[in-house]
Amino acid sequence: MQANLRKLGALIAKDAADLAKNPTMILCVLMPVGFAVFYRFFIGDMGLAGSLRGDGGLGASSQVTSVVQYIVLSMSLCLSIGMGASVSLIYGLAEEKEKHTLRTLMLANVSAEQLMLAKGFVAFVLTIATELVCFAVSGAPWSLAGWYLLLGSVGAVPVILVSLVVGLASRDQMTAGLYSVPVLLLTMAPIFGSFSEGIRAVVRFAPTGGADELLRLIVSGSLTPAAAVAPLAVTAVWMVAAVVVFKLLYRRLLRDN
Repeated sequence: MQANLRKLGALIAKDAADLAKNPTMILCVLMPVGFAVFYRFFIGDMGLAGSLRGDGGLGASSQVTSVVQYIVLSMSLCLSIGMGASVSLIYGLAEEKEKHTLRTLMLANVSAEQLMLAKGFVAFVLTIATELVCFAVSGAPWSLAGWYLLLGSVGAVPVILVSLVVGLASRDQMTAGLYSVPVLLLTMAPIFGSFSEGIRAVVRFAPTGGADELLRLIVSGSLTPAAAVAPLAVTAVWMVAAVVVFKLLYRRLLRDN
């Protein structure tokens, strides 16, 4: 047991070091934070100007603030998961396959479960850390931080599992660039839900759609048990589906390597 834990710790340290040295992985962290800052001030200024041209009342200002906070947090949540839990995993795994690092590790008596657990854990921590930084620069009240990180954690799990499979299916980094696009688009789809109700009705079924819908309810103060049923069901279905896909495919893809 202790030997397995030491092996797992060494794998986690290796993956974390690889992430820290890879410019693409660093960009995966900086992009969501940069967009959070941009959205906060750009959309915030537009919303403030719009409310001043209106009735200028306290109710209008409060409503604008709530909408701006949701848009910034929604973008940060989806982009953090998309970049941290998706792109970093897919590119990282593809790079290791291209350099035959995965084959070397498995020949060194490292199990497939240990490999996947280490990579998934590092991607999960990277995602949560990115979400925390994004929240800190978003200007949202810290009373929402716990909910935000909880939803980000839940929303990241199915994306991590799917990304592990996609990364193993990628022959090299060029293939990873192609395969990562649909995963990233699905993960970021809820961002566009704020444009219209029609778009929201579709993107709510995306992997991060349930978490995003719960975030909208929490920020607007309209979260009720009845309203939470549908987004929780969407999240649960994606988690179960991701677990099934991962269980069925990851061993075979590792053998193909």
